[in-house]
Amino acid sequence: MKARDLMISHEVWACAETADARSVAKLMADHDIGSIPVLDPNGRLEGIVTDRDLCIKVIAQGYSFETPIREFMSSPAHFVHPEATVQEIESLMRRYKVRRLPVVDDKQRLQGFISLSDLARHCESYEDEHDLVEVIETVSTPRYE
Repeated sequence: MKARDLMISHEVWACAETADARSVAKLMADHDIGSIPVLDPNGRLEGIVTDRDLCIKVIAQGYSFETPIREFMSSPAHFVHPEATVQEIESLMRRYKVRRLPVVDDKQRLQGFISLSDLARHCESYEDEHDLVEVIETVSTPRYE
């Protein structure tokens, strides 16, 4: 199975790097999502911002909600291409301790998104489930351990 088979390609929301923290938080709240890809003016993936970024980097440090999201986004963003295998996706999630990965084409344009729940919905065997449990354990371990 490939990323193109697993990814959510409809209802994928993104923002420009000039969007402010408040509008990004509202987008997350309105659509019940935990991360937003940040795109450059040509629609290429520039970075990613998560609900955790907003909490730790904006609120906890006392920044204005009008601050452009480019100040808080993670960049470069980790991503996969549509032809990435489940093993490659899980490996990246484990390596970078991320729960979601954008799927981009060869020109870095956003094609979709893959989350841990997308992987869970497509488990076809005990081995798949075991591998997914390992990914969840790894990404759930605090970074400072």
